[in-house]
This record gives sequence, C-alpha cells and structure tokens, in this order.
Amino acid sequence: MGEEVITAADAHRLYSELHALKKRADEARRAVRQGYSQEAVVRALRADPYSIERFRGQAISDWVPEAPEKARVPRDADVVWALVCLWSKWAGEQEPNRQYWSDLVEKAQPVGSHARRVQAKEPTQGGSHGAASNETGDPRLRSAIRKVFRLLHSCTQRGAPQIYDGIIRDWLGEDSDLLGQVIGYLSARQLIARSVKPNCLTFVPGLPNFELTEQGRTLGADPL
Repeated sequence: MGEEVITAADAHRLYSELHALKKRADEARRAVRQGYSQEAVVRALRADPYSIERFRGQAISDWVPEAPEKARVPRDADVVWALVCLWSKWAGEQEPNRQYWSDLVEKAQPVGSHARRVQAKEPTQGGSHGAASNETGDPRLRSAIRKVFRLLHSCTQRGAPQIYDGIIRDWLGEDSDLLGQVIGYLSARQLIARSVKPNCLTFVPGLPNFELTEQGRTLGADPL
C-alpha cells in the first residue's frame, strides 16, 4: 500500500475527513463500551463483507496520525472505501457516498500519480438513497450544512464560540442523522475544529468562518 507524505490542499482535505470519521467511530464505540483499536479494525476489514485480507493496522497510523504533517496519502481507493464504510458503520452513520470518497483519494494523489484500485468485495450497509455526502449531490445534506454554518457563525459573533455537538444535533432537528456528515464537511474545510477541553465534545468555529463570510458571504459558491 504505497503512499506519499501529505502536502497539497486536496491531500489535507482527505486527511481531515478520514481523521474526523475515525474520531466519530472511536467515540461511538466507547460510548457503548466497545473497544476501539487498530487490531479491531484489521479483524473487521479482513472479514466479510470487506475481505481486505492484506490490510495492515500500520496503514491507519500512516494515513490518520494525530499530527497532520506526518500523514501519508493512501493510494488504494478501494481499501480506503472499505475503511470508510467500516468507520461509518461503527459511528452509526448512513452509508457514505463511494464516488465522493473515490474523488477525494484521486485528487489527493501527487501530480502524475493515480490511486490504485484493488479487488475487494463492496460492503453493503443499506440502500444508497441516503448515502450522498458531497456538497451538491444531496439537497437535504446541503441545506443542513448551510443551516449549521449560519448558526455557528451567528453564535460566534455573539461571543459564544464553543458549541456542543448536542446543540448542533438539536439545530438539525429531523435531519439530525446527518450530524456526522455535516461536522465532517465543515471540519474538513477548517470552518470548525474540535475544542481542546478535556471530556468536552465541543466544536469551535475558526477564523476561516469570518474570512469566508467577509469575502462574499458564500458557502459552496452560493450566497448565505
């Protein structure tokens, strides 16, 4: 499983999305007192329905270390897809969008390189009708992202920069099942970041929030 050190913006975006998803899977497992470890990931990916027999736990340390500057770009798009499906399942989220993740991996590759595809069973976690996770493919998700972004920015301007993810879930209402995807989208673009407070699941709108708003008040090229 070859890889290159992450340097480009697209590569950092892939890292951010993988890192955020890994955290959600970890937290969800711990919340129900189920262990999370690289060994558990390896066992799950080598079994059905994934059947990635040659997956090694070191790949997780290489792809999503805590220090972004140490991250390496994965080259096997299908292996990344299996990992994303597993973590999404553990996080209790809807099945992800395969094309979205394939594009992330492809765009993250160094110039002149292409992501390798390996033979693997495609995991199934339910119908694909709820899977769209890119910003234009799912109108409901896009609306949820914009709603949360507006409210986060409003709270920040009123002097309340730290928002519990439970509050964000309440904001989403009937769309609360999209919480993980909304947070993943915004954190990957550095519009929010996890607080360093121990034992607190908070999200802190960052400076790009203001920069984005002041430079045209747009999100995804549409006026807010």
